[in-house]
Amino acid sequence: MYSKTDSDSDSDYFDCLPDALLLLIFNKLQDSKSLTKCLLVSKRFSSLVPLTNTIFISIPPLSKPNPVSFLRLLLHNLFLKPLKCFNQIMAPNPATTMSFDTSYCQPNGVLKNFKEISSLHLELPSHGSSNSGASFLKWKAEFGTNLKTCIILGATSFQKSNKFSSSLQQKVEECREQILTDDELKLRVIWTISCLIAASTRHYLFKQILADHSIPMVQKVEISDANKQGKFYMGKEGLVEMKNSMNSEQERLVESSSEEAAAMVRTPIPELSMKLWYLPKLELPESGYEMTGATLVLIKPVDGMVDQKRNINGDLMVGSWDFEGDCKEFSEAVREMIKVKKSYLMTMSSF
Repeated sequence: MYSKTDSDSDSDYFDCLPDALLLLIFNKLQDSKSLTKCLLVSKRFSSLVPLTNTIFISIPPLSKPNPVSFLRLLLHNLFLKPLKCFNQIMAPNPATTMSFDTSYCQPNGVLKNFKEISSLHLELPSHGSSNSGASFLKWKAEFGTNLKTCIILGATSFQKSNKFSSSLQQKVEECREQILTDDELKLRVIWTISCLIAASTRHYLFKQILADHSIPMVQKVEISDANKQGKFYMGKEGLVEMKNSMNSEQERLVESSSEEAAAMVRTPIPELSMKLWYLPKLELPESGYEMTGATLVLIKPVDGMVDQKRNINGDLMVGSWDFEGDCKEFSEAVREMIKVKKSYLMTMSSF
């Protein structure tokens, strides 16, 4: 029978693991707080942790802001500017705007500890509900230098269903002839604008991070929020585009006035072409949910919509546009929505 000896109790079993296996463990760990603590464990850990290539950083919420000033600033930046209406009513103080901005652009100096990041995921704090009048709203946007594609899925209600119709296809055929009223269409335009501004703000945030930190090996970037409402995504091709444009962008910012730089909180959105599907009621038998006022919007820059019919199925592939891996009902909703033959085509000016 084996008996434990003093030498066994004193041994460090991590020392028996090869470096490659430890790096695999660190990459599975991902969480930046835990990895930063690992830096202090030993000299060996301190030399291996910076080689981790998959990092998740959760940015903590700010200390509680003044509700009046916060709402005033939020309303101005997210709604008044893009709509170009009443843009002189609530102009914020430039210093306040800069303070609001930079609080989101500092991942607590964590990135300086990691030199070989290939996959970076940032999670922003959430400040209450931001559904813009929708009880359910999700989006995912892909960027390069500018917006490439954005998909939005929304509904006025989203809940478990007690009973499904015997024929889902029959239900779709019954609903497809019903059209959006003007008020319903306006509400969905507001959803779209709020999602686009959130996405372009995250794009500008990452440009600031990329300017402050050298991340030469990064090939994938995601920026989500604690509520898991929206996801900003950049792949290898988009990152190459952004890096190639950084020098000219930096020169333009240096030449701009300080007031103009302080007012910039997001990347401008180009002229857009949108395709919208709508169903008054959508039943999802696989996941057991039902949606009221179900709306799916596919958005691309006008230059990217040259051959929309050919590209539409590819853009809405479930694997490519899976909102969250553990929420299959969202992917099911996308699959069912694009079966609807009636759709709306719209354009939106740059803002």
